[in-house]
Amino acid sequence: MLKRYFRVDRRHIAYFRFILEAYEGMATLSTLDAREGIVVLSIPECFAGDADGLLAALAGEIGLVEMEPADRV
Repeated sequence: MLKRYFRVDRRHIAYFRFILEAYEGMATLSTLDAREGIVVLSIPECFAGDADGLLAALAGEIGLVEMEPADRV
């Protein structure tokens, strides 16, 4: 399981979760800090490539920014 950390405008967390849930099994989103918009995705390794494409598309749409694990709150 891969763990990837992101910062997103907190207004978009629910939308982000909804989009991920539509792709059943691709990733699970957990909110680490709702006020700061910090979330972590758990991605099965077999979906890593598919997740990359989806995350790239969402980055432009909702301002998704990947963080290093050490940068998280």
